[in-house]
Amino acid sequence: SLRYYSVFPSGEMLEELLEAGFPVDTAVQMMNTALVIGREEIRFSTLDISLFDLYNGTCEFVKAGAAATYIKRQDTVEKISSSTLPIGVLQGIEIESQVRELHSGDYVIMLTDGVLDALPVNEQDTLLTTFIQDSRIVNPKELAHHILGQVLEWSGEVPVDDMTILVVGIWKR
Repeated sequence: SLRYYSVFPSGEMLEELLEAGFPVDTAVQMMNTALVIGREEIRFSTLDISLFDLYNGTCEFVKAGAAATYIKRQDTVEKISSSTLPIGVLQGIEIESQVRELHSGDYVIMLTDGVLDALPVNEQDTLLTTFIQDSRIVNPKELAHHILGQVLEWSGEVPVDDMTILVVGIWKR
């Protein structure tokens, strides 16, 4: 069974394409084409997808212009990042895809760039990794609230942009 999570504005369109059976690469190309030739106000969008394979315990991370995703393991935090442009900017889109094996007790933490932008430029990754790594919270919702609270406390509690954090906890049955 495949589960997917996305934190970007065109998430509904992507969800519909994936549910219709399109492979993720094809769905992204279709969305990119729609944005490039579209006449709507939104001309480009970051892309941040986590595709969880519940049978083999892997997660494929697909990104285009998106903020980093973090994997929290017992005592470590791994950063998954991308250097590609958002979709809708160029007709020939380049997306980055990385696959990681997940284990029981791992957490996947996705966030919007507004979360990172609330932290000092040269310290964003270090601070966010520290907030994640130092937490002993096991409930995904509470972990997301904790991380957001830490970011808001550090930044003076004045959100400048959308600050969304999605945490997915992995447990073996």
